[in-house]
Amino acid sequence: MSRKRRRSTFTAGELNLTAMIDVAFQLLSFFLISARPVDVLTNLDVFRPQAEKSSQQESQAKIIRVTVFPDGFTINDRGVDSRQLTSLLGRLADLDKTQTVLIQCTNESPHGKLIELLDICSKLGLVNLSVVSSGGA
Repeated sequence: MSRKRRRSTFTAGELNLTAMIDVAFQLLSFFLISARPVDVLTNLDVFRPQAEKSSQQESQAKIIRVTVFPDGFTINDRGVDSRQLTSLLGRLADLDKTQTVLIQCTNESPHGKLIELLDICSKLGLVNLSVVSSGGA
């Protein structure tokens, strides 16, 4: 019987990378588990505006509250139609165009009425507008 020489399965230039990949994954998992994330929110610089010297009652007096209903509008809880609304908002805009107009819409408010009110405010130069939805009628 003749002995056959076994050829090795590895050639001279080939490396087995399985062990190296295992070590790399273990290092990756170690660094991911042991790393502490930096809390970005604690490092933010926030500059708050200074409180104005005017009282809160004066600031509430500058807010005009307009509610949009399917059949018309109310301005500071006083029922008006679109012509009266234009007149009243025009007089208030002549006093101070920086007044805040708080626009409240109900679930039944048609979009056309809201757009009409926004157009009126735009024509009168009122720019501080806030639109909110007030759930019910």
